[in-house]
Amino acid sequence: MILLVLALLAAPAEGFKARGFILPDGAVKIDDDRYRLPQPWDEAIKYYRRAYPPSKYPRHNLHSQTPVRAVHIDNPSGIDWDGVNIYEASRGEVRLFILPGKEPPPEKTK
Repeated sequence: MILLVLALLAAPAEGFKARGFILPDGAVKIDDDRYRLPQPWDEAIKYYRRAYPPSKYPRHNLHSQTPVRAVHIDNPSGIDWDGVNIYEASRGEVRLFILPGKEPPPEKTK
């Protein structure tokens, strides 16, 4: 019983997927492949560390001239989504942009 509870706590709550990328409950689509996340920056980063472990999905900080915090998560397979940029917009709003990837290979029919 305790193991089940721990497993549920460790797994991120899956809201829905866009281009095969997991978005948390409460995410709002604001444009094509752009979403506003319901969590503050620190919670969003923790959520995506659990959903997409850095050992399997490399990431790096994005630098700009403005004091905006931003992280890029890379998808090594490139299927459905090539990468994702998570950034903190004005007023502490956290947004996400999904970089489209390759289309999955078509299934062979016999």
